[in-house]
Amino acid sequence: MSISKHLKKIILPISFLLCFLSGGEKKILLIGIDGCRSDALTLANTPHIDQLVDNGIFIPNASCSINNQRTRSGPGWSTMLTGVWYDKHGVTSNSFKGSNIEKYPPFNVLMNRKNKDFKIASFIMWKPIEKHVIKGTSEHYKFFSKYNDDLANDVSKHITQSEEDVIFIDFDHVDRAGHIFGFNPKGKRYVNAIEKVDKYIGLITDSMQKRKTFKSEDWLIIITSDHGGLKRNHGGQSVHEVNVPIILSGSSFKGKKITRQAYLTDIVPTIFYHYNIEIDPTWGLDGFPLKGS
Repeated sequence: MSISKHLKKIILPISFLLCFLSGGEKKILLIGIDGCRSDALTLANTPHIDQLVDNGIFIPNASCSINNQRTRSGPGWSTMLTGVWYDKHGVTSNSFKGSNIEKYPPFNVLMNRKNKDFKIASFIMWKPIEKHVIKGTSEHYKFFSKYNDDLANDVSKHITQSEEDVIFIDFDHVDRAGHIFGFNPKGKRYVNAIEKVDKYIGLITDSMQKRKTFKSEDWLIIITSDHGGLKRNHGGQSVHEVNVPIILSGSSFKGKKITRQAYLTDIVPTIFYHYNIEIDPTWGLDGFPLKGS
C-alpha cells in the first residue's frame, strides 16, 4: 500500500495507539532519508510509513531551499538540524567551507541551553553530518559505512532501552540508488531503496513499542529528507530537487492538517514545540513550528 492510499483503514497495535493518545514523557524519533523524492515515496510500497501517516500528517511539498540554497547534502542536513538557511549557517556545498555552525548550532545544543539533561543519540551514514554539524555533541554516536541492514539493526536494539530524548537517524540508501540508477519515481532500483528503508523504519518502530516505558511516553516521529534529485544528481532548483517530504506522526498531529507551505527549517522549531519549550529569538531560527489544525 502506498501513501496515496493511506486513507484506507489500518488497525494499529493497541500499545501503539495507547502511546499516541497518552500525554507521557516526550520523545522524538527523527529520520532523515537522504535524497528521497516525495513523488517516489508516494508511489512506493511503504506499509510502515503509511501506518505512521495514518496516525499523523504527510506533507509532500515541503521546500528544502529558498534563495537558491543549493540542494546538496551539506546545506540540506545543516538546515534540517540547525533550523536556519545557508545565509546563516554558511554551508553552501559538501565541503562545508565557510561554515558558521558555531553561531547557528544544531538543535540539541540549543535544547541544552534550556534543559541541561537533554540527550540525543545519532546513527549516521554520511560522516560529514557528525564532523561538521553535530560535532561530537551527541551523547551516543555511531557511524555506519555499509549500505546494508547494520544501522537499522543497531538502532532497533538501542531504542528498546535508550534514555535519550531524541534518536536521530541518517539513512543514505536512497541517495546512493539515485546517483547510480537515477532519482526517478518510475525507476525500480530507486523505489526499491525507499521500500528497503521503509522496512528498516518498521523494524525500529516495532522495537520502540517493546520499551518498558513505551505506554507512558509521547513519541513524535519525524521523517524528512535533505533534498530530492533529478536524473542522477542534485544541486539545482528544479521542483524534483527542492521538494522534500515531511511526515509528522504522533498524538498532536493525528487527524490534523498543515495548510501552509512547509520548509526544512521548520523541523527544529517543531522539535521545540513538541517539548513545549519557548524558542529564544536570539537564536535567529528561520522556521516556525508545524502545528496541526
